Amino acid sequence: MCGIFLAFSKKKSLNKKICDVAIKDLFNRGPDSLKFNYFFNEKLFIANTILSITGNFKKSSNLNVSKNNNFYVSFNGEIYNYQDLNNQYLEKKYTNDTEVLVNLHEKLNFNQIPHLLNGMFAYAILNKSKKIIKIVTDTQGEKNIYYINNSDYFIVSSTIKSIISFLKNSKIRIELDEEVLKNYFTTRHYMPIKKTCFKNIKILENSQILKFDLNNSKINITKYDDPLNWISENKYNEYSKISENELIDKIDFELNKQAKIMIPNKKFGTVFSGGIDSSLQSAILAKHGDPSIYLNINHVKKDKINKKFSLFSKFINNKKIKIKNINSKIYENFTYKCNKVILSPLFTHDLPSRMFLSEEFKNNNCKVFFSADGCDELLGGQQVYLNSFNKIKIKKNYSPYTSTDKSYFLKNFKMLNYYKKLLDDTWNKAYKNYSFIENKKEQSIMSSLFSDYFIQSIYVANKSTDLICCDNSVEPRNIFIQKNILKIFINLPLKYKFNMRAENIFKQKYILKKLFVKYFDKKLILKKEGFSGYPEVFYKKYNDLSKIISKNEIISENKNYYDAEKYKRDLSWKISNLALFINNEYI
Repeated sequence: MCGIFLAFSKKKSLNKKICDVAIKDLFNRGPDSLKFNYFFNEKLFIANTILSITGNFKKSSNLNVSKNNNFYVSFNGEIYNYQDLNNQYLEKKYTNDTEVLVNLHEKLNFNQIPHLLNGMFAYAILNKSKKIIKIVTDTQGEKNIYYINNSDYFIVSSTIKSIISFLKNSKIRIELDEEVLKNYFTTRHYMPIKKTCFKNIKILENSQILKFDLNNSKINITKYDDPLNWISENKYNEYSKISENELIDKIDFELNKQAKIMIPNKKFGTVFSGGIDSSLQSAILAKHGDPSIYLNINHVKKDKINKKFSLFSKFINNKKIKIKNINSKIYENFTYKCNKVILSPLFTHDLPSRMFLSEEFKNNNCKVFFSADGCDELLGGQQVYLNSFNKIKIKKNYSPYTSTDKSYFLKNFKMLNYYKKLLDDTWNKAYKNYSFIENKKEQSIMSSLFSDYFIQSIYVANKSTDLICCDNSVEPRNIFIQKNILKIFINLPLKYKFNMRAENIFKQKYILKKLFVKYFDKKLILKKEGFSGYPEVFYKKYNDLSKIISKNEIISENKNYYDAEKYKRDLSWKISNLALFINNEYI
């Protein structure tokens, strides 16, 4: 986990003081070191703040440069297979993933490289001789890239904050994008896709390559991969034919293989909620490393941690699971913190809890912690899925999160049409790619689960987790959302996700629960509430906060379209978050 910053002036040399101030907003993402260089008569500035985790860290003020001194890189993330890539393609033994990455660009065709990387990443690479910059994002959308391209500057960063800082100090006006802010009310969760809440500041999506030509300032954006392409008839048929035990062993093998290369050589922790995903991941990690802390956060008076919770310890090297309580006041305080970090109204209710979690890991001197998101979407783990899919019709998107319910969503804004089209297109493409499934109801459900994962994880969870955790100088990792694991989950026949013939505790997320009992006692399949937090605390603040911006058309045009009684909690929470964002001192 690190911070990327790049600024190119199209007219004159850059102001170094402005650059210095801008990168200060990235220091939390990389407190161990700062690397930077100026190029081309100081018209181009590239910086990299470093959080040292992987390999041997060499302290130097200069950017990582390739052997022939032509390629310079600013890198954010982790390449878990960098040693294998080093051995296969490079003559010299490099000591960390950044050195391997920059030198791969000397040896291989550029278009090959993103496909070879097992990890989470975003990077900016300069080809000095050709005066071309390329910005690359990972397939899962785990690492953020924001950019702006105007008549004066081309700026790229891991955070919006540093771009805003640069613009403000360059006396460039910053405007909120009210059309985007109106969209905040149109979907269940705010989805930051392509556009930010600020005019002209954009988001580079997952699996994209942005090419910027310094010679003429032209931008070209291409997509090198797409999770839709991971849907495979051959894999589906393979998993259909092998025995259940063989499939369990295969998933077990792949999870262990991935965990082994993802464990850092630094102190790390893991989330342990008592649920299937976090418990299973923790048990697998314990086989290959030694997590220093197993951390659970308990929402007071909301979470119902089973009395059997303490019995987990004997299955994870007899380690004690630490429980930290979070109450409504803490949640409220972290809501304010989150607003200042992400420079947007909050994406989901659970972000303050996630930030609290990352702060606890930091307090326990962990630079890395493992979370366990994504399985509920692809494997249908929540009760709401079962309720929805019992009613499903042939060729219908019944995802409770990504379908557009007229009773919930607004109908009067352009952005709603954009998002509805995006959601419908994602589902339709998935439905087409799953056309080899003979049972059309199964085809529909598989398409709904895929589109839900795509929206919830790539566009919401992954982006927000990166922002709030990295601000605490802590890197989140997740075995389950790595590409090789996702390719298995995407292609599992529906019977391994929902098994209505199984006993109740196994009906949902069937195959993962079967794997769970390889590591734990069956009696420990517990129902654990999610950690969404206390959005209802904003009931009390609703009237006061809505008054703050009652004259603002963003609120006045939106709130009247909501069914305020039916969705009182969501409406009050959203209005409160929008008020906090609009009145943010940073802006």
